[in-house]
Amino acid sequence: MKLEEFSKFNRKTIMTRNKDVEVGLRTDMYTVIEPAEMTFSRHIWWGRSKTLLLLLFALLYLLTCPNLYAKASDFHFSVEADVTVRFAEQGEYVFLNVDSAGRRTLSYLEWQQKPLFMPRAKVSAGWKNLYISASARTAIPARCGSVFDSDWMNVSYFPNCAAEYANIKTNYTESDCKTNYYYEFSGELSYMFNVADSLSFSPFAELSYVHSFFSAMGASGSYYNRNGTEANVYYGSYNDADNSYDIEIGGDEVLSLERAVLQAWLGGRFNMEITTKLDMGFSMAVNLWTFVQSLDSHLVTGVYYLDEIEDNFGGIRAELDFAYNFSKKSSLVFATKYTALQTMEGTAKSAAWENASYDEYFDCSYWQNGKYYKYTSGFDFSSIEFTLGYRYAFN
Repeated sequence: MKLEEFSKFNRKTIMTRNKDVEVGLRTDMYTVIEPAEMTFSRHIWWGRSKTLLLLLFALLYLLTCPNLYAKASDFHFSVEADVTVRFAEQGEYVFLNVDSAGRRTLSYLEWQQKPLFMPRAKVSAGWKNLYISASARTAIPARCGSVFDSDWMNVSYFPNCAAEYANIKTNYTESDCKTNYYYEFSGELSYMFNVADSLSFSPFAELSYVHSFFSAMGASGSYYNRNGTEANVYYGSYNDADNSYDIEIGGDEVLSLERAVLQAWLGGRFNMEITTKLDMGFSMAVNLWTFVQSLDSHLVTGVYYLDEIEDNFGGIRAELDFAYNFSKKSSLVFATKYTALQTMEGTAKSAAWENASYDEYFDCSYWQNGKYYKYTSGFDFSSIEFTLGYRYAFN
């Protein structure tokens, strides 16, 4: 099927200034819009990230500033450089809620990070048993797996249909996933308690900020071929061989996801000296708070979706690490970490032009026949990471 004829699911018709813009639940034919640089609403994030960075620098200064009454041995300072290989999946949902009777999945995109190669630099400082650390890492731009795009069109056309029809996946495509950029900054504050001669426990609090941009390149899959002139005819499955048609698009960018995530974690870490040469650590943390802002750009249809999600206690994280000590100051570090964030739900807005400002995005929800049809967005994430690095302690 030609790219110019490619048809893609959208949301409900909205009023924009003095004209109707079709971004709705109908499958119309669109003209291809050439990919362009996306405009992302960053004014919210500048205020939040500026506060976070000022807090981290203030704490680092307090721990490293000269203290005439402290012993030199009371201070600790180390640097670390490492590389992480991450295998991850981040989910992007659209839900439809009818009079709060329950949500139905309307659309789901799974963006893979398989793998991401992520170099990092970390600085740690401490005074007696109080420690603070700050780190920054990025990801090497490259292909990183696939993007799986699924739609349930019966929920679009027949939001009150029986569950057997609402659960039919009607549209499905696969694309190549490409990392455009990825930046992550984090800071941690901890206090170490000596439990035994070779065992310590450190409760910690952590703040992290991630800004990433991924693209879906090309697409292949199939859509159920429903005759739009037939009234009250439900969609069938995308893999119905007799009633579906193939979608095939070249390697052009068809979707992009720019996402910013701010998180707070609270946890504890055990450290054990196995031998003079080998240390082991294990930590677990709970996600206290997550704020997500995503810009999902549909470059074929020219529709842009802005999602905002905020949730508490939405996930867990566990990490196991080993350090081989060449000396008291020099160590080789290996770590593996697992992170799981449950599906979080938030607001969903859309606009029909690429350079829309934050205030020009509209709520996609609507009233019809006395019922309120509310669109919401969703986010989830899971990953496993393997890290190899080198750490040097100055004292």
